[in-house]
Amino acid sequence: MLENFPKMITLRDGHVLTLRLMNRDDQFGLYEFFMSLPLEDRRYLRNDVTYRKVIENWFRNLNYEKVLPILAEDDGRIVANATLHWQTFGWGRHVGEVRITIHPEFQGRGLGAVLLEEFSNLAAQSGVKKLLARIVSTRSGTITAFEKAGFSQVTILPKFVKDIHQQSYADIALLVKEIAA
Repeated sequence: MLENFPKMITLRDGHVLTLRLMNRDDQFGLYEFFMSLPLEDRRYLRNDVTYRKVIENWFRNLNYEKVLPILAEDDGRIVANATLHWQTFGWGRHVGEVRITIHPEFQGRGLGAVLLEEFSNLAAQSGVKKLLARIVSTRSGTITAFEKAGFSQVTILPKFVKDIHQQSYADIALLVKEIAA
């Protein structure tokens, strides 16, 4: 399943990137990636990625059987971080959660679609039946990209999350994709 990485991909505009699994040597590069994002792109991420201890913890607990992190690189620079999270026990074992963060320079160029296709294929191979995405509802372009990749919006949770500064609430759209066997 993971033997296909690293791999080269070509974006719609012909630009070539490398997709590969994150490893323990990527800690500084991932921190640099998150710090290069505009505040608006970091505002509603699940974790405060400006806090180095958060990222250190991800690397300390790196386990591909629980979270599969894939990085997109442009000439050695991380330009996207995508993760597939799955439960290894309980009622949610058939569901994988997708989280994708793409640098603004690479948004709208088809990278998200490629990453979603990769995760759909990996999910099918691992027995996952549904993929879930939680997206701040004001990110309409992101929601549209997920819908083009086969996700359907199932509900909106009003005022469900607070921003990174704990100052304002946002609605979260839940999107689900059924994975074919």
